[in-house]
Amino acid sequence: MPKVKAKRQSVSLDMTAMCDVAFLLLTFFMLTAKFRPEEAVTIVPPSSISEKPLNAKDGMLTISVSNEGGVYLASDDQLGREFMLERMASRYGVAITAEMKKNYMASEIVGYPAGAMRQVLNMKPADAKKLIKGIPIDSANNELSYWVGYAKLSNPNLKIAIKGDQNSNYEIFSDIIGTLQAQNINIFQLITSPEGKPK
Repeated sequence: MPKVKAKRQSVSLDMTAMCDVAFLLLTFFMLTAKFRPEEAVTIVPPSSISEKPLNAKDGMLTISVSNEGGVYLASDDQLGREFMLERMASRYGVAITAEMKKNYMASEIVGYPAGAMRQVLNMKPADAKKLIKGIPIDSANNELSYWVGYAKLSNPNLKIAIKGDQNSNYEIFSDIIGTLQAQNINIFQLITSPEGKPK
């Protein structure tokens, strides 16, 4: 006697809950994502095979060097940035208004001489980009040492990283390293673009 085959029934899954979860996750990631900070100029760092990530849990101060030799600062430590502004303004006799402070905090980059601080901070960050030419680091007027000194004073655990363009002048790097060593900062990282290890 032949066996009776049970009739196969198709499985039905309700995907409504899965769609809800997917949209909730998408919304969460969109709202909590941290955007890449703006850069004063486009910098193409040299490549290396180093795979060591930046350790920035205590805050990071990035010194960038453009192809033309301009030096720029960026920091993710908001309290430290405010402290640096107050100290530099006090040093150069610039009275900081609430609007100037707001413009400074809106831009994550410092890249102008202290003499232009009043003019740059009275403009919106988008308008002030044309005045951002770099921080002086020559031997007669090394303002970078003041910015870095005040940053380390506000947060002694602040990490320093140097990001330079692959075509920038080596002498600028030498001046930056000399400035850091004069501040007794002998540990810093170089930011490079990743390259595959040779086989």
